[in-house]
Amino acid sequence: MAYLLATIDTKVRWYVVPLKRVEDIQFLELGQFTLLDQLDLEVVPGFGNKDTAKRVAMALGLKTWRYVKMDGPKTVYELNDVGVGKR
Repeated sequence: MAYLLATIDTKVRWYVVPLKRVEDIQFLELGQFTLLDQLDLEVVPGFGNKDTAKRVAMALGLKTWRYVKMDGPKTVYELNDVGVGKR
């Protein structure tokens, strides 16, 4: 299972974050995302836990978002206490 970041709108849109590796999370900038109207699990990254998803949302400058727990994202990123990892 992974957590996806989505808008809180009635018609949910999905945040696409430009990540190639988990270490890229530390270099994210405000507003550095695009939104998709339809979920594409090839493009929308997953995050291995809520803490990682929250850190990404905050790095992007999001004020509100929702977590959607789902199987199937092509790429899942996870920060952990020991360091960083990619599943």
